[in-house]
Amino acid sequence: MEFTSKQERPVIALDDVSLEREGVRILHHINWRVYPGEHWAIIGENGAGKTLLLEIIATYLWPSRGRVEVLGKEFGKVELQRLRQKISWISSALEQELPQRQSVLEVVLSGYFSTLRLFAKTPRRVVQRARMLLRLAGLQHHEKQIFATLSTGEKKQALIARAMLKKPSLLVLDEVCAGLDPVARKNYLDSLRRLIKKEPDINVLFVTHHLEEIFPEITHVLGLKHGHIIFSGRRETQLTLKNMRALFNDDVRLRKSNSAYYLEIY
Repeated sequence: MEFTSKQERPVIALDDVSLEREGVRILHHINWRVYPGEHWAIIGENGAGKTLLLEIIATYLWPSRGRVEVLGKEFGKVELQRLRQKISWISSALEQELPQRQSVLEVVLSGYFSTLRLFAKTPRRVVQRARMLLRLAGLQHHEKQIFATLSTGEKKQALIARAMLKKPSLLVLDEVCAGLDPVARKNYLDSLRRLIKKEPDINVLFVTHHLEEIFPEITHVLGLKHGHIIFSGRRETQLTLKNMRALFNDDVRLRKSNSAYYLEIY
């Protein structure tokens, strides 16, 4: 594993973190640092523990052992509910939970209150920011449209705008491209890249099974297998054939085209 010695305080610091459920260890001795300005992709097979690792970071799970510090606050010494307000999580489950008959703008604005439905009058500055984020997401002409009538890709783009409305310090994206066709996936990733460039202070954690989804703004990669970190470090040094075979199996090939990586099975 590759760790970088830096003077600034890490955004995420995990020291010897393990997670057990019903006597079975799922995450094993995780040591990981994420620093300001870094965007990470977390890759690995189904069941590797990727989502559980992020649930700990997002304050939804407590580790069985180890030390966790997120945004400069150590678990056990901070009220997790307050810390959670600085973290935005996007997953397919959230898309299903949101009331579908709201307008797109209402869905985005509900993120300001951390509720599923909009119940209160929203400050004008927040509405202006929501419209700016919808514009960056390519949805400026859809704000009055009913959320249920959007395409799958457009819904996911709206959820990014919603997640970024309160200017979180940490944005967690859990397999957000699942179910998208190639064109919708490109549009989604392009809108995500525009929003990240607009909000450079946000650190992104991006879970994916597909290397081609690791967009150029992703600076680092972590490989997880059976709850163990297999590799960790800068994207250009860690996305190697040796690491891909250790993470998946020997029957893979790694191809790079421009700044994109592709994993081929043979």
